[in-house]
Amino acid sequence: MRKAFTLVEVLVSVTIISIVVLGLLNSNATNSKLSKNLSNKYAQKSEFSIILLNANENFHGKNKNLYDFVREKFKIKNDDLRSWLKDKKVLYTDKKFSSIKLLELGKEEFEDIDRENLLDITFNISKVSAMSKNANNSGFTFNLQ
Repeated sequence: MRKAFTLVEVLVSVTIISIVVLGLLNSNATNSKLSKNLSNKYAQKSEFSIILLNANENFHGKNKNLYDFVREKFKIKNDDLRSWLKDKKVLYTDKKFSSIKLLELGKEEFEDIDRENLLDITFNISKVSAMSKNANNSGFTFNLQ
C-alpha cells in the first residue's frame, strides 16, 4: 500500500489546475471587455437620448454641446453637470424625412365625413443625427402640426 503520490501524478494535477485557472482568467477578461463595451454603449445612448428628446431644427448642421440642447428647458445649477454637458460636443443634423397630411389619408373610405369641421393636421417625421468623436447616432422624431 502506498502512502504518497508519484511525481507524475502531482505534475498532471498541477497541469490540470493551471489549465482551469487560465480558462477562468480568460473568461474574466472577456467579461470585463464586454462589460466595458456595454457601459460605453449605454453612455452613448444616454447622451443621444438627451439630443433626441430636445431636438431643435435650428441647430441643423452646427457643432453643439449637450448643454445647448437642455439650457432652454432646464436651469442646471450643478457646475459639474453643466461642465460635463458642455464637454460632450456633437455635429447635429435634423432633416425632414416625411410629412403626411392626415386629411388626405383615406379619402375614399371616409367620403361621408364632413372634412371642413376636421382639423388640418400634419404628421411630420424628421431624421436626427449626432456625430461625435466616439459615436454616430441617429433616430427619428415625430410631431403634429
